[in-house]
Amino acid sequence: MIRSRNTEMPAETSAPKGNAFRQGILTEVLNPKTALFFLSFIPQFIVPERGHIFFQFATLGILSVSLNTAADLLVVALAAPLERKLKSSAVFRRRQRTASGLGMIGLGAYLALSDAK
Repeated sequence: MIRSRNTEMPAETSAPKGNAFRQGILTEVLNPKTALFFLSFIPQFIVPERGHIFFQFATLGILSVSLNTAADLLVVALAAPLERKLKSSAVFRRRQRTASGLGMIGLGAYLALSDAK
């Protein structure tokens, strides 16, 4: 990383954005932690006296997914201009690569010098 800090970065990645979006959705849908979260968190807010339990669960789940998706889309919308600005800065790229290289060297040194348990 340190030695290649002055090399040019590609302007665009080769992966299409739609493919990354589909892969993210598929990963989240098949993630068992997501199901465990909903099954453990949402029932705390269900009140059987207020109506059908399934509809309460579905409503709270849809609300949670909608709010999380809105927050993620906001982060993406705010990060895109920042990405363009940072990618166009040669000084930032140089410093980022130097910091990454030093971090890797530091982690490698820590691993080499730490006591194995």
